[in-house]
Amino acid sequence: MRAWILVAVLCFAAFVAINCGSTEPTSPSPVTTGGVPSRSGNNGGTPTPTPSPTPSPSPSSGSGTGAVQVTVSPNPVPFSGQAITDIASCANRPNTWFYDQVLRETGGVAVTVTRRVDTFDGAAGSPTTPSVRIAANGSTSIHTRWCSVSSSAHTAQSTFSGTDANGKMWSVTGPSVRLQAK
Repeated sequence: MRAWILVAVLCFAAFVAINCGSTEPTSPSPVTTGGVPSRSGNNGGTPTPTPSPTPSPSPSSGSGTGAVQVTVSPNPVPFSGQAITDIASCANRPNTWFYDQVLRETGGVAVTVTRRVDTFDGAAGSPTTPSVRIAANGSTSIHTRWCSVSSSAHTAQSTFSGTDANGKMWSVTGPSVRLQAK
């Protein structure tokens, strides 16, 4: 049985995905800037995100609907091999990959990300509850990293969902990310 450990650093920090107990990683989890965990284990607390700046003047939410676009850079992701030392389950997993996901609000209404589900090679991890607010027409970056015992090529993908400032629900699945072999 796979054990999912989630560690993610939001906004100016990073989302990290790891799998404990199998040969490949499968899902992320949160830590705050400076490496101090804000969530440990499978179902810890909620990370404290850094809010994105509100444009000036602040657009009215009106009756529109918030929408989120996800971009990934780079994609494909080159093999790194840089050790991930702040997560015990990555200590013996020498194969690593690092990339950024940018979430941009495109509907003109502020949104809050309340759920994230990551997949690794098609296997979905446990959902996380990031509680990240993105201003209307604003954006936030999420640094994502994966570790694995296998240096072969992999795929990863994130699905984000939440509500906008008008209470309307939204969901978006980011692009499939290709993690290149060593």
